Parts: sequence; C-alpha cells; structure tokens
Amino acid sequence: MGFFSIDTLFTIMAAIFTLGILILIHELGHFMVARMVGIRVERFSIGMPPRLLSIQNKVDGLWAKLFIPWFLQRPFDAETVEFRMPRKHPKASDTEYALSWTPFGGYVKMSGMIDESMDGEISGKPWEFQSKKRWQQLLTISGGVIMNAILAFVIFSGIVLATGMDEPVEGTFVGSLVSTEDRPVFPAEAAGIKENDQIVSINGQSVSEWEELTLIVQDLPGELIAVEWLSSGVRHADSIMVVKETVPTAEGNIDIGMMGIGRVLDHRDVGFFESFSFGARSTYMFGTLMARGFWSMITGETSMDQVGGPVMIAQMAGEMARRGWIDIFYFMAIISVNLAFINILPIPGLDGGHFLIISIEGIIRRPLPVNVKLVIQQVGMLFLLGLILFITIQDIARL
Repeated sequence: MGFFSIDTLFTIMAAIFTLGILILIHELGHFMVARMVGIRVERFSIGMPPRLLSIQNKVDGLWAKLFIPWFLQRPFDAETVEFRMPRKHPKASDTEYALSWTPFGGYVKMSGMIDESMDGEISGKPWEFQSKKRWQQLLTISGGVIMNAILAFVIFSGIVLATGMDEPVEGTFVGSLVSTEDRPVFPAEAAGIKENDQIVSINGQSVSEWEELTLIVQDLPGELIAVEWLSSGVRHADSIMVVKETVPTAEGNIDIGMMGIGRVLDHRDVGFFESFSFGARSTYMFGTLMARGFWSMITGETSMDQVGGPVMIAQMAGEMARRGWIDIFYFMAIISVNLAFINILPIPGLDGGHFLIISIEGIIRRPLPVNVKLVIQQVGMLFLLGLILFITIQDIARL
C-alpha cells in the first residue's frame, strides 16, 4: 500500500474527522465556560501553532488573515495577507478564531493565564483569568474534560437509541464463534462446535445456564477440559484446551479461560430514557477501564508497548470508518473518554496540571510567582513533547 494510495488518504481523512471533532468539542468547553464567567478569550485555535488562517470580527467588518509560511515570506515580501469582508452591522469581538498547521491539537488563549503559550503578561484586569475566583478558574479549566465526557455520553446514548441493543438469551446455546486477529480459530470451533449447538456438560458437570458454563471455563485457563454438546439432536464429546486470556477488571488484570463461544443474543429497541442510562454506564465503564489501564502501566503490569498515539489512532479511525458510521462514532466516543481522562492527569501542560496549580494557590491563599509557573509549564511541555515523540516512534515501528 503506497503512501498516496486511496486507502491511506481515507485513513488520514477519518483521523482528521475523528480528532478534529474531539479537539473542537474539548476547546469549545474551555471557551464556553470562560465566556460564561467573564474571561476574555484572545484566541480559539483548532490545531497548534504556527497559524494558517484566522478570522476576527472588528468594528469595520469581518477580517480574515492568511499567515504565509516562513519559507515563502521572502518571495511574497510579506508575513500575512489580510482580507476584509464588509458587514451591515459589524460588531467587534475580542476573540480571534484560528486554524493552525499542526492538526493534532488545539488551544484557547485566555487573557492573564500562564499556559502553553508561555505568555507571562498579567495586568490584573477584571476580564483576566487570574482575576477570577478560584472556583471560576477551576470550572474553566475543567470545561474541556466535561465536554469530552458529555460528548461520549451523547454518542453512546444516540447509538443505542438508533440501533437498539442485544440482550442475552437464557440457556447454553452457542450464538457465535469467537475469533481475533491473533487467534482466528479458537478451540471450540476447532473441535467442531457450531452456532446453535447446545453445551450440555463441562468435565462431567451438567450446565443449563450460561453463567454456570463461563464460571467453570474461566477458572481453568490453559487446562484441558471435557466438553459435551448437542448438534442437530446428536450428542458430541471432545477434549478442548482452554485458552488463557488477560482481561482488565476492577481488581486489575487477571487471567481467565476461554474456549471461543458467545451466547445467543436477542435484539430489541431502546427507549429515550433507557438510552441515557446506557450512555452513562458506557461512559463510566470506559473511564474506569482507562484508569485501570493507566495504573497497570504505572505499576509495571502493562508494558508501554501497549500505548498508542496519533498514528495508531489514525489507523484505528480508518478501520472503523470502513466498517460504517456507527463504528466510527462509537470509536470517537471511546477516544473522547480517553482524552478526558488524560487531560485530568496532574501533569503541567495538561488541564489537570493547571487544576493542580490553581488548587495549590487556593490552599496557600496566594498565587504562585509567574516565573515559577512558566518554569513548571516549560518542564511539563518538554515532558509531553518527549512522550508524544516516543509514542509516535513506537506507532511507526508497528506499521
């Protein structure tokens, strides 16, 4: 597959669509809360510097500014090109809306805030971030995370409302045969078990409910078990080696046994209010999974090799988009939860880092020195850039 193939371009477009919406929603959260509490927003940017295009309302009309790349500034003898679009009722705005060159990112530049721009200018004006009450600052910083969580909730709810949901049917009938990329054929299928067959016993113990079956099999990872089943009224029996799989749980990663079968599911429509419940549960579930996965990396249970960055997300977005709109939106909801979790981590340069600094200032009842904040932000940004570079190199190595 060449780099400029249709498949590659499709993957790039799917990644831009997915990440673009997530970044837009995240930054919109900061923007909306900042405006709500009276903080002046100087710039709202999709993408990271340098800027490509910006638009701003001024008293004499709507102005658009095109930023010329540095390598073209000498031939054009200009750094920017500006266009004015007259309006009948112009209204000045403090905010510049920008589209920047680096697609994987975005930011909201607020007056009087020490952030990733490393701008330490604070004049004490009432519309500045530092002039607001602590709760207003904390709410503004949390706006992006809140909006990402809301987006995930809305998508999960909308999907189940539109498509319905599957509920398990009682009994031990086989509804599906499991396969994965690493293991296309599981032991059950290899032994001859087919869909609609009924499992009747495991190791001589009769089973009539699916929960009984799974409890026995999951407790025997890597062991040989005797299975009996009915297929079209004919009784069969064979020995099956149970596969050992590692799965995340509330107590951490555990090993369970699998033979490679799924139960019969009954599809039904879901009502409006029930979809809300499903959306909330799904958002919480993926949030806790992300937290447990992160903790397992901290404790060394999971290798950093399992971590993916923009390149892996782009690949997965392309794969989901090829399956259809439902899959790409479901994937977007999961990434939105992950983005919310990552941003609440107390790392300088992330929302959680700002939240921690504001909380410390609230505890000590005075703001930290501007120079101290600038150093903290610089160290945090260097750490994040190094981490992104490391993860991206891993992603490329896996291609």
